[in-house]
Amino acid sequence: MNNNANGNGHETFEQDNDEPHETKTTTTTTTNKAIGRTPKKDILTLLPTQSSRPSPEELQDLLERTNFTEREIKAFYKYAQTSSSESQDGVLTKKEFARVCLDQGLTNTALVERLWTVLDRNHDAQISHRELVLGLSPLLRGTREQVAAFFFELYELDGDGCLEPQEAIAVYSDLIRAGQEVPSEKPTDTKNDNTLSTLTTQQKQRLTTWILDHAGEDQKLDKQEFVQAVLDLETSTVKPPFCTCRSTYYIFWTAWFEMGTSFALPAMGALSGRIKDRFETTDSGIGVLTSAYYVAAMVGPMVGGLCMDKYGPGIVVIAANVIVAGGAFCQAFADGPDQFWLLILGRLLLGFGGEITPFTTVEILGRLFPDYFGLMAGVRNMIQSTSGFLAFVLLPIWADTQSNENDGTSFALWMCFLLALVSLFSCIIVKWSMSREAEHAAEQASAEAQSDQATITKTIRAFAKATTPVAPLGCEKWKLPFSFYLAAVGIKAQYFAPFAFTAFSNEIYKGKFGQTSTQASFQTGVISLVAGLLGPPMGALSDKYGARAPSLMVASLLSVVGFVVLAIATGGSPAVWVATLLFAMQYGFGDTVAYISIRFIVGVDRAGIGYGIYGILGNMIAAIVPVIGGILLDQESGGEELVCWYFAALMVMAALCWLLVRVLEGKRSLLELPADKIIETTDEDIQLAALSYVVAPPTASVVVSKSAENGK
Repeated sequence: MNNNANGNGHETFEQDNDEPHETKTTTTTTTNKAIGRTPKKDILTLLPTQSSRPSPEELQDLLERTNFTEREIKAFYKYAQTSSSESQDGVLTKKEFARVCLDQGLTNTALVERLWTVLDRNHDAQISHRELVLGLSPLLRGTREQVAAFFFELYELDGDGCLEPQEAIAVYSDLIRAGQEVPSEKPTDTKNDNTLSTLTTQQKQRLTTWILDHAGEDQKLDKQEFVQAVLDLETSTVKPPFCTCRSTYYIFWTAWFEMGTSFALPAMGALSGRIKDRFETTDSGIGVLTSAYYVAAMVGPMVGGLCMDKYGPGIVVIAANVIVAGGAFCQAFADGPDQFWLLILGRLLLGFGGEITPFTTVEILGRLFPDYFGLMAGVRNMIQSTSGFLAFVLLPIWADTQSNENDGTSFALWMCFLLALVSLFSCIIVKWSMSREAEHAAEQASAEAQSDQATITKTIRAFAKATTPVAPLGCEKWKLPFSFYLAAVGIKAQYFAPFAFTAFSNEIYKGKFGQTSTQASFQTGVISLVAGLLGPPMGALSDKYGARAPSLMVASLLSVVGFVVLAIATGGSPAVWVATLLFAMQYGFGDTVAYISIRFIVGVDRAGIGYGIYGILGNMIAAIVPVIGGILLDQESGGEELVCWYFAALMVMAALCWLLVRVLEGKRSLLELPADKIIETTDEDIQLAALSYVVAPPTASVVVSKSAENGK
C-alpha cells in the first residue's frame, strides 16, 4: 500500500522552498502553556485576526466535544494565517500547513499528508478554525480514549473505517523515520531512504499479531475495537499517592519558606511599644515604618514576578529570602534614634522580599504537587497563618526573657533574623533537591531518546507545536483579561477581616462590646489560627469540586454577615464570636483558593506578571482601605457601626467581583474545573495509542496484552 497517498484523492504536498520564511509577531489570550509557544526566527506562525470568533452554538459544541477551555477555543479562532491570500474562511491552506510543519522539522511528506487528512475533516483543501480545534484537542487535552481515536484516524489510510496491519505499519514507520530525520529546509521523501531505520520483521509481526488478535472475523479492526484495545493495554502509571517519603520531605522543608517573613514582618506590631522606646519615636514614626513597607511591597512582586517568569520560582524564592534576611538583619542591628534610618531600610527590604515569597512558594508547590495543588496551597496557608499567630505570641515572650527592655527587644529581633536564615537554608535545600530530580529525569530521557516511545512523542509534539497559536510576546503579554483585575480586588478583599479590620477591631470590641484589650487581641489571633487549620481541607475541596469563583463569592458573603452582625449587635461577646468564626471560615477558604486563582486566570506562562500586577493593585487597596475606615471611626457618633457597615459593603463588592469573574471565565475555565478535569495529553497516552509499546515493548512500566506478548 502506498503510504504517500492520503487515501482520499488529494494531491501530495509540494513546497516552494525559494519563498523566504517570514518572521511574525503574535498575540493571544490563551491561559494554558500547552496552548502557547515561543516562536523561533524565520518561522511561519499563526497570527491574529479580528473577525474570527465562534458563534455561541459552535462554541458550545466545541466545549462539549473537546477538553479545551472556553478561552483556549476563542484563542484558536483569533488566529489565522495572514500571510496567505489563498485561505478565506480557514486557518491554513494545504501549502501553509506544510510550511508550519516544515518549520518544526517535520519534513516527511507522507506523514504530513496523513496529518493533513486527519485535520481536514470535510476535505475542502483548507483547515478551518473548527477543524483545528477538533484535530488538536486529542494531542493537547485528550484523554487516552480520545488520543487512541486520533491515532486510528491517522493509521487508517484507505477510508474504509477499518484498520489493516499494513496500514498501521506504513504510518508507524513514517512516524519513526520523521523523528530520526535531521531538520531540513526541504521536505523529504523517505520511501526509499535507506539511511533511516524502519521496522524489523519481528516488529512488523508484533504489530500484525496485535491487530489481528483484536480484530473481528474479517481480520480488520474498526475504530471502536481499536480504542478499546488501546484502553486495555496495562500500565503502571497511576495518580501518585499524597503520603510518600518525597511529599513528607518537601512539605517539611517548604514549611520553613515563609517562617522568616512571618516573624520579621509583624515584629513592629507585636513589639510596637518597645520599638518606640528603642528608637525614641512616636506613632508617626511607626507610620513611617508602615509606609516604607507598603512602598516596597508594591515594587517587590512586580520585580519578583518578572524574574520568576524568566528564571523560575526556585531561584527567585532564594533571592527573596536573602532580601528578607537582609531586612531582618537591619531591623535587629539598628539601635537608637540615630539608626532609625537603618530600621526604615530593613522595613523596605522586608516589604520587597516579603511580598515575593508567598507566590514563589505557591508556584513551587504547584510544580512539586501538580495533582494536589489546592491541598498544598491549604497546607501552606495553615503553616503561614499558624506562624503568624505564633509571632504575636512568641515575640513578646522572647523580649521578656531579658531583664533589660532594650536587650529583650534586640533578642526578639535577632530571633527573627535567625528564622530568616532558616527560611533561606530551606529554600536552598528544596532548590537543590528539585535540581537533582530534574537532572535524573534528563538522564532518563536521554537514555530513552532513541526508543520508539520517545521518537513518536517527539514527532507528535512537534506537529502539535507547529499548529498551535503562539503565546503572547512583547507588550502583548501584559494584556491580561479583565477578569484578572476583578479577581485582584476579590483576592485582596479576602484579607480585609483578618488584617485591615484589625486596625479598628480592638477599639470597636472594647467600646461597643466591653471587651478588654487582651480579649480583643485574642479574637484577632483566633481568626488566623482557625483559618490556618481550615486551609488544607478547603484546598482539597477546591481540587475535588472546582467552582472556585462561586465558592469565593459565598466565602465573601460570610464576612458580609459577620460585619453586619457586628454593626447591629449591642454588647456581649456572642456577637463577636459569631463574627470571628465567620471571618475565620472566609479567610481559611479565601487565602487558600483566592491567591492561586491568579495562576488559573492568566496561565503559568504569565503567572509572574499576574502576581506582580496584583502586588501593585493589592497593596494600593491595602493602603487606602484603612484610611477611609479611620475617617469613619473618627465620626462623633456611630463611628463604630459605620466602620462595620463600610467593611460589609467592601465584602459585598468582593462577592460581586467573583460573580463577574465566574461569568467572564465561564464554567469550563481552568479556574472552575476540578483538578481531575484539567486534562493534558500525556506522553504515555501518545505512546500507547501509537502502539509503540506493542511494536517495541520497554523493559518495565508497561505490560502489553497477552496476544502482543505472544507475537514477540
